[in-house]
Formats: sequence, C-alpha cells, structure tokens
Amino acid sequence: MPRVFHSPYGAPIYADGSPVAASVATLAALKALSDLGDLVHGNEVTVDADGSKWRFHSSSALTGDDILVATPDAAPYASAGRWLRAVGRTTLYLPFAFGTADGATLLTVPTGCILKLDSAHWKITADMTGGSSSAIGIDSSVDTTAGDLLGGSGGDVAAALTAGVKAGTVGTVMDTDAELHSKLLPAAATVRFQRIASAFTAGSGYVGLVVDIIAHPGA
Repeated sequence: MPRVFHSPYGAPIYADGSPVAASVATLAALKALSDLGDLVHGNEVTVDADGSKWRFHSSSALTGDDILVATPDAAPYASAGRWLRAVGRTTLYLPFAFGTADGATLLTVPTGCILKLDSAHWKITADMTGGSSSAIGIDSSVDTTAGDLLGGSGGDVAAALTAGVKAGTVGTVMDTDAELHSKLLPAAATVRFQRIASAFTAGSGYVGLVVDIIAHPGA
C-alpha cells in the first residue's frame, strides 16, 4: 500500500481518520520508497535520524549525493525523479576521514541550488590522531585559501578534534558580519577538505555546514 505523506500542497494525508506520519527512519528508508503513490511530485518527508526534510521532484535528474540530492532505489527513477533537500535552514554534514585526500571535494552545489552559509563546525565520530602536528581545515571554490571556512590559517589540531561536536577555529573569512553577509555558495561551487599540516593517521567525522538553502529547483 502506498504511503503518501503530504499532498503536493503540504496538507497532511489522513487514513482511517488519523494523520499519516510524514517521516521515515533513515535516508536509506526514504530512498527505498518505491510505490508510485509514495513518489508524488511535491511530497515532503522528514528523515527522523537527522531531522532533514526532503521534497520529491518527479522530473529532476540531478546526480545524487545523499546530502542535497537523493536518488530513489526504484529502477524507474534512475533517469529522473529525485528527493531534494527542502528549501530553508538546515545543517549539512559532509563526511571525511583521516585518509581523505588534501583538496578533496566534500560537496558540489547542484545545478540551480544556492546556499547561504552561516557557520561551520566539526562533528567528530572517532578522534583524529597521528601525524606530526597534523592540522586540517575547510575552504571552497569561492574562498580558496585553506581554512577560509573552518580551521583558520593554522588549521585545527588533534586536541580540537576529539569525538563530539566541536566548534573548531572560525574560518578566516567567517569572522565578521560583512563576510558572513556575502557568504553565498552558488551552483557548481565546491566545499573542500584541506590538510594544512602533515596528515592524521586515524579518525573520522563530518564537516557541519549550517546553511539556508535559498533555492533548489532540481535543475
């Protein structure tokens, strides 16, 4: 039986007099929805694991990254039909590990999408350790110096990268109101991982970007 969570106009769907919960447990569960009744253009569904909201776009063919775009597992949607991260304020988590290459792209903003970046932080799942005074930071194709978005010019070191959510060192272009006011990431912009000093030999986590998704039309 299909599970239509909301009408294309955002109104709750009712079954036997009770509202149908507009959520699934995980992103994997969202992608696994396969009944045509589940995949209705405009339906918006919450993923309980992280509170993220996703909107189905029946004709979008963007490449899935499981951050801003998710491709349904159902075969008919390999070419078109995508779950898009809903417009509005959210936190994007970009995975990395000790072996992530210097300069590696962690996120590419999809076609048509515009992000307004408000802040950045670390979410460390396993302590970053090893190397010789290892330090890491984050920049982008817009602000191109290592540490511009997070870590600062010297990068964040092991003491600041233990398990948990860590504020990190403010990026060199993130520390004034004027800089934050202009911090837009347009379509095709990338967010990049930078080894500022040496290289860690263990550890993993995420870069957390607190953003406003200003536009995400799906093409």
